[in-house]
Amino acid sequence: MKKNILIFLILLASNSYAQKVDLNIGETKTKNYFEKITFEFVKEKILIPVKIEGKTYRFILDTGSPNVISKEIYDLIKPKLIKSIPISDANGNEKNMDVVLLNKLEIGNVTFEQTATLVYDLNSNPIFECSGADGFIGSNMLRNSIIQIDNKKKTVLLTDNLKNLSVNKKESNKIQLTETQSSPFVWIKFKGKNKGKEQVLIDTGADGIYDIAKDNYGVFREENIFEILGESEGASSIGIFGGASKNTHFKLLLPILEINGTELNNIITETTNDDNSRIGAELLEYGIITIDYINKRFYFSPNTSDKNTAKPDYGFTRTLKDNKLVVGFVWDKSLLTKIKYGDAIIAVNQMELNESNFCEVINQITESKENKPITFKIKSDEGKITDIEIEKKLPPTMYKKNRVE
Repeated sequence: MKKNILIFLILLASNSYAQKVDLNIGETKTKNYFEKITFEFVKEKILIPVKIEGKTYRFILDTGSPNVISKEIYDLIKPKLIKSIPISDANGNEKNMDVVLLNKLEIGNVTFEQTATLVYDLNSNPIFECSGADGFIGSNMLRNSIIQIDNKKKTVLLTDNLKNLSVNKKESNKIQLTETQSSPFVWIKFKGKNKGKEQVLIDTGADGIYDIAKDNYGVFREENIFEILGESEGASSIGIFGGASKNTHFKLLLPILEINGTELNNIITETTNDDNSRIGAELLEYGIITIDYINKRFYFSPNTSDKNTAKPDYGFTRTLKDNKLVVGFVWDKSLLTKIKYGDAIIAVNQMELNESNFCEVINQITESKENKPITFKIKSDEGKITDIEIEKKLPPTMYKKNRVE
């Protein structure tokens, strides 16, 4: 086998919101615009203020999805219904969603008119309810604009002229936009013992730096690029229609991920059920990103010298099952005698989990940047209740010799 194997995967057949109806409907009324918007970064979600019919809402900036408004906004403004279409989320769960024409939406002083927008009851999904979001700003609305996201300054720059932004073409790469909703895809490179290359979705609505589709990992698996840190049967990812079905997935170490010439080291990632691999919002911790939909280019400008991305975790993931918080994948083998997929998490640090404090408890888990131990109270299917104190740590099998310094 050759030492350096270059693998090409073209993955533009579908994305998280698989559909055949063209959602590239609507125009930007404002011309020659340059707008600076301050955003909140909550649980790796970019929340920006938008105005609809004089009222300000909080929307997630999500380049991996089309526009979405909550059912509450729909009931209030009664936009024109186009049709109802079947939509599949990242886990393959499918439901019908209404497509409406949103008459006017304003971001700062920029006005978007007659935009095709999906309608979804965000309160039906506890995770989205915890974000406090009223909808999503998607790529189908942004397709005639350029956006630059700077997490250190907590600003999004929105313009229709690249000259308004500070960018370096040497830090860019061409992107390809999907036909139905203009989702942006870019090539990235891998380096392990061998090399690879993959076309991935630029998804600012996704957590993490990089997630690899399980089917795509199957192509790379024999090429000595990724190292397996764990294998587990369970579920973890939560799509817009809920959790994933039980399946076997992998926790992986990618020694080097190269984006537009910048190398990031020690990417710890998990395989997903999605059709596409993706780069997500955690990338903003390491640089400024610019998506130029007009000229079809993606810029990544690093703003830190620390390129080691490996972060400790609790050794298991959490997910939703029947709207309850449960154990997802168990990666740490030392935990396998204590917890398994589907075990209910009924308390965190002695705070009993209930409907009224669900978001508060979730925040304790997800927003803790320190490595202080957390006590999880776990209830098994058999009714056995166990308190487990866990602190964040790197995967047990991730030895120093396997890491890039």
